Amino acid sequence: MRKAGKLGNRLAVPPNVQRKAGIKNSDRLKFSASPKMITITVDRERTYRPTQSELAAILRGEAEVAKGEFVTLAELLHELGGRRRKVGAKKARKLPS
Repeated sequence: MRKAGKLGNRLAVPPNVQRKAGIKNSDRLKFSASPKMITITVDRERTYRPTQSELAAILRGEAEVAKGEFVTLAELLHELGGRRRKVGAKKARKLPS
């Protein structure tokens, strides 16, 4: 008997079978087993559902990006760098007498 490696046993599904089943690399899969049968299904349930206000903010952001109104990462970091709090020496806390 062969020992399983660090990653354990792996199940390889041929790419043509994945295509027929409509399974993508990023899909989460559910496995169920019964005697001599393994069933693999795509888990379509999302783990997080944004609130209405979050959805509205996402839509506003997407609309701004579509209009070309966005800030690059370099611009954001430059802007944040100027606003950082200056670090000074810590003052000793006064203890109640």
